[in-house]
Amino acid sequence: MKPYLLTFLAALSLSSCDFGSKSEQNLPIEVPDAIPSYVDYEVERLVGQKGPCATDSLSSQCLEYSVEYPKINGKVPAAVIEKINENIKFNIFEYAFISDKPDSFESLISELSTAYEDVLKDLPEYKASWSMEVNSDIIYQDSAFISVASTIYSYTGGAHPNAYQVYRSYDLATGDPIQLSDILSVGYERELNDAAEIEFRMLKEIPPSQALKVKGYYFENGKFELNDNFAIINKSLIFYFNPFEIAPYAVGPTELELKLTDYVKLIKDTGVLHAYKN
Repeated sequence: MKPYLLTFLAALSLSSCDFGSKSEQNLPIEVPDAIPSYVDYEVERLVGQKGPCATDSLSSQCLEYSVEYPKINGKVPAAVIEKINENIKFNIFEYAFISDKPDSFESLISELSTAYEDVLKDLPEYKASWSMEVNSDIIYQDSAFISVASTIYSYTGGAHPNAYQVYRSYDLATGDPIQLSDILSVGYERELNDAAEIEFRMLKEIPPSQALKVKGYYFENGKFELNDNFAIINKSLIFYFNPFEIAPYAVGPTELELKLTDYVKLIKDTGVLHAYKN
């Protein structure tokens, strides 16, 4: 008998044996913990077009806009809700404006539309489209604060578009934006900036002996300093330097993370981070 036939018969013999029925295994289903929510909110949206393209789909002359931002509507006192909602818009308007800071997204769109129409009147052959996008959302919630990230993009002609990232945390007891002085002890500046410069140099691979300006980074008096564009996210301070802020546009933005576990002794005994000291 050929070997392959013996193998087949052996397998057939094994398959006829009764090894007993296989019982079903009821394994416990792991349900992930729900992410805590300390505010209720909805996302407000404004999307549309202005200019000739609004009535002529074939026209290349167009102003397009898309705005999304969070609007708090529950779980905290009404006065806090109103203040946070106003502050979220105000902090966006610090970066999204034409000439003067607007008081609403509707007025911002109106001002942008008027500016675009003026260009078309002066230059009828102008074919470039303009655009504005605002994407803002709550990215972290804590029982004492929430953190919001806002991306603002605009193109109004020129060599390149403008893009900004805005980070802010808001106190759920007051509705105010949180400053470093609200969460860190008096005199924190030197120690925090010195430690942050080490993190910055490691991120950019700049040795301690080399001046930051050699790599294209410019700070006042040549000394590294953190800005106020930051948010508290998952036990870290996240700082963001936008294009042109500390380097030419071509260098791009910089995001820097400082883990709060490394700076526990700097945290105030009072304030929204006092629990982090434990």
